[in-house]
Amino acid sequence: MNSQERFLAALKGQPVDRPPVAHVSALTTVELQETTGCFMPAVHADPEQLATLGFANHEVLGFDAVSFIINYFSEPTALGAAIDYGAKDVLPVYKSHPWQNAEDASCPADILDRAPIQTYLKTLAIAKRKYAGRCAVLGKIMGPFSMAPVMHGLENLMMGMIDDQPKMKHFAETAADVLVKCANAQFEAGADAIAIGEGGAGANMLSPEMYESFLMPIHQRMIRAIHGPAVMHICGDITPRLASMAKIGLTCFNFDWAITPTVMKKASAGKFTIMGNVNTTDLAMGKPEQIAQQVRECLAAGVDIISPGCAVSPKCPNANLRAMAEAVAKA
Repeated sequence: MNSQERFLAALKGQPVDRPPVAHVSALTTVELQETTGCFMPAVHADPEQLATLGFANHEVLGFDAVSFIINYFSEPTALGAAIDYGAKDVLPVYKSHPWQNAEDASCPADILDRAPIQTYLKTLAIAKRKYAGRCAVLGKIMGPFSMAPVMHGLENLMMGMIDDQPKMKHFAETAADVLVKCANAQFEAGADAIAIGEGGAGANMLSPEMYESFLMPIHQRMIRAIHGPAVMHICGDITPRLASMAKIGLTCFNFDWAITPTVMKKASAGKFTIMGNVNTTDLAMGKPEQIAQQVRECLAAGVDIISPGCAVSPKCPNANLRAMAEAVAKA
């Protein structure tokens, strides 16, 4: 099997020659930037360089599937959120929150024509043309409950969940409309699967009851409207909410290092596939053998796709990331 075939088969729970290695959260390193000559922040506006930098995750690190969109900033930026694009060792961060009133939130008819969206659509098209068969091409969008605090402000969202929940639901539903449109455009551009980064709905943000009543219906509607396989990531130990994950239509769940692989495998069995969950702190600060041991534990538990458990720091050493693929090859 080639890398693309291997990943897509594992994503669907089909037989593979070996488990694939992939990532869906933010991942590029300073070392990869130096190897390719494609540096943040300039690369964020250059589709050719972004595709080259993304492919280095396959060529240098051995990943079977690569997200060619480094971070989750494009949709909010296209909607007017100010952003600090960071540096070669610093990922972008938001600087403003343009949705303050309910009427501020809408899905513009020209959203796909706006610069940040055009950049990543062109990047995916380049990646598909150049690298199809050599690696799986992954797209990426935010989750609606992660986009809402970017657009409205985290403190405002948390207060609003108490004081004005209908308004917060309007923000999350509007975000979902934007994100579905962008996800389907990514499939049209050549993505094999889409990652949904819903870190904002992490373990400390929503109780199981709040998730089921407020966010789960939005996730269900959103995933039904996306025209291809979806991989969702949520940060932290969401073990109390794992039963809900089986109800939203996911193809695969990228689980955080805080969840034990055996627990995740039991909860997901027959419902969706799983990818994870190498500790990103260890990836940044540990040794390759530590990483290899975690990979072996994931394989023993039956994890379908080996991946980091969350976003990876640009300061992470390539050797630790490469240890993931090397450990799978030796298993």
